[in-house]
Amino acid sequence: MNLSQSFSYVSPENVRCMMGYIVDLTVILDDIFRIAAVNVSVNDVQKAMDRHVRSGRSDRIHGDISNFVAETFESRFKVTERDLVLENIIGLIRRYCVPPFPSSYG
Repeated sequence: MNLSQSFSYVSPENVRCMMGYIVDLTVILDDIFRIAAVNVSVNDVQKAMDRHVRSGRSDRIHGDISNFVAETFESRFKVTERDLVLENIIGLIRRYCVPPFPSSYG
């Protein structure tokens, strides 16, 4: 396998891990900044991470990711179709982040 071939192979495990990291981090950060928008302490971060796990969102997110990756790799995934992964990440973030409160500014 030459160098260009090693960069073009995408494993299901790598896609699952990267998607999980991106979505979990985004959902946790969304939670932190909704609660402690100005001063974020280590305690705030730990509470947000604990809430994320206790709520079951983490399990649901990773289940959704596993299903997506399994279906995608079984059917048609090719290196040129990486936008499918990005679209799914965006969809999961939209689904699991709380929508912002309506603004009272206008």
